[in-house]
Amino acid sequence: MDPIRKKKIESEIIKTLSNLFVSGKVKDPRIGIVSLHRAELAEDLTKVKIWVTSYIEEKQKGKFLSALKNASGFFQKVIADELRLRNTPRIHFIWDENFIKSLKVNELIDSLSDQADKRESETSEEE
Repeated sequence: MDPIRKKKIESEIIKTLSNLFVSGKVKDPRIGIVSLHRAELAEDLTKVKIWVTSYIEEKQKGKFLSALKNASGFFQKVIADELRLRNTPRIHFIWDENFIKSLKVNELIDSLSDQADKRESETSEEE
């Protein structure tokens, strides 16, 4: 498959699903606020992996992913209607651990930056 076409379809899938979540058409209360990070479409277009996160506690992650899995048929139907592909890919949601780790790294960098700023201001006051 042409890599440009593949990227376009992946982008359209993310856009379509994002619109569903923002518009409130997803009624399951277990899902809540969802961040869709990326999609990876199989070469044969039969499945798509979608990396997601949400502002939930760690113990609720299983229920959250289960709710997304239960709603995947609905998501597939909407994607089929919107994108009009010959075959609609099966959706597999994956919790995006790398995104969570990058948030933690950014928090550490910010805290180190704040500490460095404090030290710098303390040394300039002493002089």
